[in-house]
Amino acid sequence: MAPHLTADAGIDLLTSSGLNVAIDSASDLVVDDVPVELKVYARNPSPSDVMRMLYRARQRGVRNESTNRRLLIVMPSVPTSIRKLAEDTPDLAVAGVNDSILIWGRKTRFIDLVDDIEDVGRPRGRPSWGRHALMRALLFSDERRTQVELAAQIGTSQAAVSKALKDWTGTVEKVNGRWRAVEPEKLWDRFLETYPGPGGITESWYSLDPIIKQAEDAQATAPDVLLSGDAAADAIAPWRVPKKALVYAKKGLRLARAKFAEAERDEASLEVVIPADPTIWATAAAWSEHPRTVDPVLAAWDVRRTGGPDAGEAIERLIIRALQRTLG
Repeated sequence: MAPHLTADAGIDLLTSSGLNVAIDSASDLVVDDVPVELKVYARNPSPSDVMRMLYRARQRGVRNESTNRRLLIVMPSVPTSIRKLAEDTPDLAVAGVNDSILIWGRKTRFIDLVDDIEDVGRPRGRPSWGRHALMRALLFSDERRTQVELAAQIGTSQAAVSKALKDWTGTVEKVNGRWRAVEPEKLWDRFLETYPGPGGITESWYSLDPIIKQAEDAQATAPDVLLSGDAAADAIAPWRVPKKALVYAKKGLRLARAKFAEAERDEASLEVVIPADPTIWATAAAWSEHPRTVDPVLAAWDVRRTGGPDAGEAIERLIIRALQRTLG
């Protein structure tokens, strides 16, 4: 299946064109000292769609007292109508992933990439982050909870929780208005197979320091940074030698000060994810009162993504820890 369109692909076009990109959040960049609002459009928009997005972005810019703010729309490809519109509109920028086109400052740039951006396929709809956060909350605690309590733990509405629970008949049960998972192994498998990923933006860094030290050094550079992947697994249920450092942050981290060097993704020893998934900090707080890591279910998903011959055993240890079971 063709990959889902991501913000990273648009940022690759910006950096490949020689522009300097700083990441403030999953939807806010600074490109060559220009504040930018980032939007990812899974299918090619119409000119009227673009003008509506631009109008809303301008209104937000006025509220933020930003006079030179731009809107950057990342899309699969750039139709001629959108290209002309961007070339005539100073505060509109467009990145076409499949055709490697960037329109920035009313100028069209054809970017020569080295076959590292695959064609994006048909959009899969809005990612089901709330539903997957509910899976995680049901998995890392066996305590029966009301729909209101579950909604508070994952940062979503009671209505969304109610709908998901009704769809999971047989996997969850209700007793006296309180819910728990009755087949947690099946729910684990479902999460690992269907979670769409955190979305957002990924920064890639390299260091010669040990992996855990890299993750902890990155965590020390800003508040609310969460360990995930191998570093989280090492903190929650140690098992394997860590292969890659991974942290989640609410904005880009300035790691050059911590003696990291920027790197290509396939050469990186540390990844900093600024996620679009809004539930990650909520489930971390539900797992631990003073969280240093993401919840163990998300950590397991990231360990699986990192891979390695012992990834399965490391995930099993996280499952046991999350379900509060002991080895027999």
